[in-house]
Amino acid sequence: MTRLILALAIASLTVQLSAQTRNITNTRSSDEYGSGGSFSIGPRISNYSTDVDYAGIEIDSGRQSSFGLTGDYRNGAFVLDFLYDHDPENGISVVDLIPIEFGDYSRDRAEVTIGYSIAPMFDVQGGVRIDQISLGGRATGGGFFDGQDVEHQALTAGVRFHTVDRPGALGAYVLGRGYLGTTGFGDGGFFDDSNDNQIDATGFRAEAGVSIPLGNSNWRLVPAVEIERIETDNDFLRLDTNRLMLSFIYRMR
Repeated sequence: MTRLILALAIASLTVQLSAQTRNITNTRSSDEYGSGGSFSIGPRISNYSTDVDYAGIEIDSGRQSSFGLTGDYRNGAFVLDFLYDHDPENGISVVDLIPIEFGDYSRDRAEVTIGYSIAPMFDVQGGVRIDQISLGGRATGGGFFDGQDVEHQALTAGVRFHTVDRPGALGAYVLGRGYLGTTGFGDGGFFDDSNDNQIDATGFRAEAGVSIPLGNSNWRLVPAVEIERIETDNDFLRLDTNRLMLSFIYRMR
């Protein structure tokens, strides 16, 4: 039922934004949004740390590494962006967690938003976010932390302030988004998927970065920082993450 509600909400949002986009006039100059539409995509690597408060037990994940993909599409005032990050099992570097060693710690996340640019440097966006997190594994030899999987699904909405990208010019952006969704637990631990355990969850994400042109090419180097919190309504689970990211972006117009 939760997934159906999320899907219907996203579909409704897509229809509304598409209608708004079709009604946009051509009075804005090409300098405001660039010459025509643009599409950017590129790989990124990140290094992050997550403080996990799980059923009253606090764990620091240590520094973990992940890799992924990010990009956006703009056409007039229509905006779409996406990200995907994958943390391989145990991360790229194996880290022992205190007070419990997680032999099989991993985390994947994906986020897609569509939006409307109400000003040349200000976007309003909304979409969907999914996280899959694995806590536990070989080191504990079974029991509470043996293979506890967590899945977070949420609607997200927020704003993005950014400079207008111009060839050879330095750029910057700041974004903030909130989450409203559910968190499910399965595969051992306190919960089991067969019980369909879902807990309402909220959260937020804030990100800031600089876009550095690489000569006169279409490539840009984008270092960025991020802070994020996801927590369930009953305080059973809280995830506080700080992340350093480096993206290598190619922009096509």
